[in-house]
Amino acid sequence: MPHDSTTLMDVMQLGLEKYLEDLNHISSQASKEYALEKALSKMEEDWDKVNFTYTCYKDTGINILAAVDDIQVLLEDHIVKTTTMKGSPFIASFEKEISAWESKLWLMHNILESWLRVQMAWLYLQPIFSSEDIHNQIPEQGKMFEVVDTNWRLIMRESVKGANAMQVISRPQMLDKLREAESLLDDIQKGLNEYLEKKRLFFPRFFFLSNDELLEILSETKDPLRVQPHLKKCFEGISQLTFSADKEITHIESAEGEKVKLVARISPAKAKDLVEKWLYEVK
Repeated sequence: MPHDSTTLMDVMQLGLEKYLEDLNHISSQASKEYALEKALSKMEEDWDKVNFTYTCYKDTGINILAAVDDIQVLLEDHIVKTTTMKGSPFIASFEKEISAWESKLWLMHNILESWLRVQMAWLYLQPIFSSEDIHNQIPEQGKMFEVVDTNWRLIMRESVKGANAMQVISRPQMLDKLREAESLLDDIQKGLNEYLEKKRLFFPRFFFLSNDELLEILSETKDPLRVQPHLKKCFEGISQLTFSADKEITHIESAEGEKVKLVARISPAKAKDLVEKWLYEVK
């Protein structure tokens, strides 16, 4: 066994040249194992420096996930590298470590995908369900959104406490919570689409409006003036309506400024927040 005082002459006298081929094979294998181990360590070190960034969303008091493009590029690159390393014949000595690392990367991948989908849906639906009118007209979806909103705010509050990406995604049941929110948001969106479809079937001219335009009208049913910007799409020849001080419709007006007085005033208030009913009278 070599020790500190072993000389080159001592080594040569051992006759190791007989085992040169075996020694070269062992040395080559050890070098390749070391290279793989070093590559794994480098990936782990890279993620130590990766932080999520957040930005405050309007006046909700909630931070949302900001640009993650660079993180996604790094993630995809490391998933490919890790998969390649797992297929190496020299990985056996630390197969458990590479498998654990692969699981972490896929967890990051799945959480990021789900997180961004939930965030996109929440950003779209939050202004809609902040309207009391919409909430009251589709209460079942309103209650579901309240559940999602509460859980989403909790997820974001917990996330901003630690910026490091790997630490954030390691929180217990984060993926399960996001996927539950995704499922609820899908049901909410379906219910919302059915609600809009019913409105359009009752008043087919709503088919000329996009979902966002129709929702803008339906979210402020107590203010009939909100319909004004969309009248041209619903009615050919009607540019706007003239309202009295108590918000009754007295005239219709063309784009050329021609006014026609209605035989009988139309009272949107009598429609009990059903915009399509008083618009049907205008027709």
